[in-house]
Amino acid sequence: MTSNSIAVLPDPRCYGDGAHAWLKLAPAELRDVLRADCAAGQDADFSAALRAAPSPAEYARLRHAACDVAHHAGEATTGEALVARVFALPLIIVTGSRKPLQLAGALPDIAAVSELFLQNGVLGKTQNFGIGNALCSLETLESVTPAEVFVWTHAGGVARRELPPSPIVMDEPGERVHLRFLVGAGIAPASEPALTETASNIGAWGMHLTRLLAKQLAQAGAEILPMARPPADLLRAAHAGRSAQLETACNLFAGNAVRRFRSAGGDPVAILSAHDNAELRLTLSQPFDDSMIEGFRWPLYPLDDLAAITASIADLLIACRVARNECVPRVLPENNAQGLPWFPSLREWPLAGTN
Repeated sequence: MTSNSIAVLPDPRCYGDGAHAWLKLAPAELRDVLRADCAAGQDADFSAALRAAPSPAEYARLRHAACDVAHHAGEATTGEALVARVFALPLIIVTGSRKPLQLAGALPDIAAVSELFLQNGVLGKTQNFGIGNALCSLETLESVTPAEVFVWTHAGGVARRELPPSPIVMDEPGERVHLRFLVGAGIAPASEPALTETASNIGAWGMHLTRLLAKQLAQAGAEILPMARPPADLLRAAHAGRSAQLETACNLFAGNAVRRFRSAGGDPVAILSAHDNAELRLTLSQPFDDSMIEGFRWPLYPLDDLAAITASIADLLIACRVARNECVPRVLPENNAQGLPWFPSLREWPLAGTN
């Protein structure tokens, strides 16, 4: 897959018409209206502005402005020496089982996680640190609004919301990649680095946490590999976690599929395509056997960097030593002529690549 083919992969996402007043505001003005809405507990205008964003860049500008206003509300308050900082720790959990199993949606010993953070210097100047034992789902994290976080980030705030746990269900045999989050908060001086900064060097503590979580989540009959990602502001953690989950799942798919193709007697051909349901699809097929085809679906979200995702898939195929890789230069339909999800094979390549 060459740099030229990466450049021509089209973006299948749809954006808004730009018809919202907030999209015309300067950065300082945008922060002011966001702060006023958050203080009033309102999110309707923000949600409407996101829907109207006409491009990935405008969507990201709005989203990051809201994250900054919500997470730094206390720091913007005159004379506030201590602020509450709310974060989420994404956990990528790879599981394998030959029979249906379910893991509990909470850690049995969250105090051990807090102690590990303390021993490894993760907390920095953070005081009164706490982290919940609930393994929260992506949907739970995405339900939290900027207005809620705005209230939480004041050290004296009294609002509180319980984030429910979500069990990990292994309902089919084989390997699966799950995403969960541990949510926490700490009180720290406004002038000191946040925990998301002091914990950014995951190499210093990530392996220790992997061992600890693997021990706590262990269950007979299952293989469990939990991998932590660096903690992020609560409102930014969902996107970071989902991106890491999809990347891990794609790596797992490609590695296993390429081995299956080679064990059957030949190297696969890879085709990367964009589809009108806002998905990228990676298709591996056998040049001389149309029955051998496997595919991976990568849904795209407004904050995703399409070029970076495409480049990461290209790097993955290089690492797997897949010699022939193609990119379809136009957006394809979600389904093929038979009404099934379209994973274009090498035989369909001329059709897929034609406008």
